[in-house]
Amino acid sequence: MIGDPRQIKHKYYQSEDVIVAGITSQSYMFSNPLNFEKHPSFELLDELIFLTQTYQHVLALVFAVKEINENTQVLRNISLGFNIYDDYFTGSLTYLASLELLSTWGKFIPNYKCDSQSSTVAVIGGPSSTACLFMATILSIYKIPQLGYGSFPVINDPSQQDFFQWMFPNRNQQYAGMLQLLLLFRWTWVGVIFRQDDNGLRFIQNELPKFSQGGICFDFIEPFPILYFKTGVYEMIESWIKLYLFISDSMASAVVLHGEIQTTIFLRMFPRLLELEDIQMKTGKVWIMMAQTGFTSVPFQRSWDIDILHGVLAFATQSKEVEGFQNFLQMRNPNVEIRDGFIKDFWKQAFDCSFPTSLEEENVWNLCTGEEKLEGLPRSIFDMSITPHSYSIYNAVYAVAHALQSMSSSMFKHRTMSEKGQKNVLNPMLWQELLHEYHTSIL
Repeated sequence: MIGDPRQIKHKYYQSEDVIVAGITSQSYMFSNPLNFEKHPSFELLDELIFLTQTYQHVLALVFAVKEINENTQVLRNISLGFNIYDDYFTGSLTYLASLELLSTWGKFIPNYKCDSQSSTVAVIGGPSSTACLFMATILSIYKIPQLGYGSFPVINDPSQQDFFQWMFPNRNQQYAGMLQLLLLFRWTWVGVIFRQDDNGLRFIQNELPKFSQGGICFDFIEPFPILYFKTGVYEMIESWIKLYLFISDSMASAVVLHGEIQTTIFLRMFPRLLELEDIQMKTGKVWIMMAQTGFTSVPFQRSWDIDILHGVLAFATQSKEVEGFQNFLQMRNPNVEIRDGFIKDFWKQAFDCSFPTSLEEENVWNLCTGEEKLEGLPRSIFDMSITPHSYSIYNAVYAVAHALQSMSSSMFKHRTMSEKGQKNVLNPMLWQELLHEYHTSIL
């Protein structure tokens, strides 16, 4: 792996005194199953689908760092940089991104840092629970604080739990609210669809019995069909159609959808899949979703109707507009932001255009000019208002900055710096304590 690792194409780096890193799930990468005939490093990212709304997560981190660096009242004598990676909703690439954070920028040699500055002081991860879970496995060994801004993963190792802070509402509070909602409207005969991962299985095993004790009965409990390889598309379509027919024929008045940020992408495919089979879509079901799920879509769904989402009740999290953020978004230009490894692929998919790769292609129809306006995109593609996930990232960066400021102050200086004269070497336990303090104060 060290000799020839798989490449993470989408990354964004700015070097300063210390680094706030991000591992974020921005796009889906569909590949063929490994056939052991060629090295997996040679796989190209040709089957890449951006979740264009989640690009705002990258920009929220960049904006928060920029804002802090311009305000000496927040962080004095220390400048923040960032190092952001896409993990493509893939566990192996979350591991790879975590290991790259332990290496010098541009040199994949974990455990060896060839530069004395730009140490990673914290990592913000999400929105998928798998991103948080897999990065904890690596980063907790090095006592690097991590802040999650999405679904709460199942972390059974206490040594890993010690280095995690959560910027998103606790699931248990939402489960209690969901039970109260069902009882309030007397929806006592319900169905459940869940993502078949650790979080989904924990929900089925630990939470649904509490619903039963509260008076809720279940018509069905079914797992979500998942596409792992592009060769399994037709099998997934068949599974989706069977699931829809099962749901529509059930007597359940409400359907609980337990998933993650990408779940509604597949939910919106229901009507199109039914058209292929000439099946009439039925209505009358109420869908109930967690706050972590959100209303996401991919660019090829821009013209699709959202009938399937009519009647959805989703838990919401508290957020507020951040002054200057929309102006910051309006200034993004792929011809200017050359260090941003996300922006061109986002731009191509969001605006349905292409960048020329040679002089011959400059006359190709619908070229990206860079002058396209983000505010002109429909909200299903990109939202100019800060989303709850982005707001959590923004707060996470500020929590890190305030903790750093406390550690660099004179009253903590003798406790936080190495006695051997090595500056920028932080006391992990005190750093974690301070970060927890500021994290708690903003929730």
